[in-house]
Amino acid sequence: MAPKHQAPRGTRDLLPEDTARWQWAEARAREVFSRYGYSEIRTPIFEDYELFARSSGESSDVVQKEMYRFSDLGDRALALRPENTAGVVRAYLESGMGGRSRIHKLWYMGPMFRYGRPQKGRYRQFHQIGAELIGSAAPGADVEMIALFVDLYRAWGIDGLTVAVNSVGTPATRLAYGDLLRAWLAPVATQLSADSQARLVTNPLRVLDTKSEVDLALFQQLPAPPRMVDHLDADSADHWAAVCAGLDAVGVAYEVDHGLVRGLDYYTRTAFEVHDRTLGAQSALGGGGRYDGLIEQLGGPPTPGVGFSIGQDRSMLVLQERGLSVENPTVVLVVAMDATRTAAQTLARELRQEFAVESDLEGRSFNAQMKAAGKSGARFLVILGEDEWQRGQVAIKDSKLGTQDVVAPSALAALLRSRITA
Repeated sequence: MAPKHQAPRGTRDLLPEDTARWQWAEARAREVFSRYGYSEIRTPIFEDYELFARSSGESSDVVQKEMYRFSDLGDRALALRPENTAGVVRAYLESGMGGRSRIHKLWYMGPMFRYGRPQKGRYRQFHQIGAELIGSAAPGADVEMIALFVDLYRAWGIDGLTVAVNSVGTPATRLAYGDLLRAWLAPVATQLSADSQARLVTNPLRVLDTKSEVDLALFQQLPAPPRMVDHLDADSADHWAAVCAGLDAVGVAYEVDHGLVRGLDYYTRTAFEVHDRTLGAQSALGGGGRYDGLIEQLGGPPTPGVGFSIGQDRSMLVLQERGLSVENPTVVLVVAMDATRTAAQTLARELRQEFAVESDLEGRSFNAQMKAAGKSGARFLVILGEDEWQRGQVAIKDSKLGTQDVVAPSALAALLRSRITA
């Protein structure tokens, strides 16, 4: 019989065996961010609806189809965050960070929410790890973002990823390029999916982001589409060339994907995605790009920015499928007899200031405790025998080395420390 209450569709529980892997990956990510000089920022999981509508674009799928929008008891229009760049920018502006220094390097991790069809590795409540570099328009900032992305995966033991890059130009060049796309698509315009026909009017670039099999088949009937990189303004062309040269210089392999436009309207110039091609059609692990107009659009002064987000759920699936095993902490199990139960509780608490320690809570017999110890997988077994305790000693068994020692309680921590670090 199914339980009365179940997790909502598109959500899931992360059980202890899952969270061990997630915590391991998050700890590695924190180390990489620290080495790159990024600081953590935490923003609310819900914001004003208008923040996301303005930043993502009214015509985007995020706003039109995927936003978890609601009114609170004060009749305020709010939304669960579908991504976190807008929230970070809002926090940057609200706190006056720009007045304290010119460049800010920030990272975040946490849950996001989008209403979509759940599938393997994709959920309605999903998790992202991301970074934002606010204040620099230099191509080197784009290069650092992409290198940081790749190095996060290297810290998780994954190489061989494909970095796809493109330039989406500026709003002015996109406007002109949109006319070229409309002309290219004119022979099949009436046969496109309803979504693509609407996008052809409001935002032609997003037609290139279609997942419709009908649209993709129609594209194959047409000559090669016009390429944005061939229609950039001079400054954007120089920026694009410098990004490609910078990736070459730092040793990040990449491929140019002329159809890469990303799904949010705030991107300018550099856009990128990172793929694990072994996953098949759904190979994207995350991506990002430059958003030089977003801060001004949200009421701030003209301020450049670039960032990325990693889909943590899909990334953890990749790690699991590649056989990631996370070592459990070395466990110390304290076993007591009737006369040493109180002493065992005291000793366990002292050891827990440094070690992972388990002890009997139910007053089980010595034999029952020893039987449970054999099944526990604990490396160390500390036995408080009645006679030994009277002599001021405890026995310690090390299952890894196959040894047994008798030491004073005051020397126990030092012995454990030496064995664990050896």
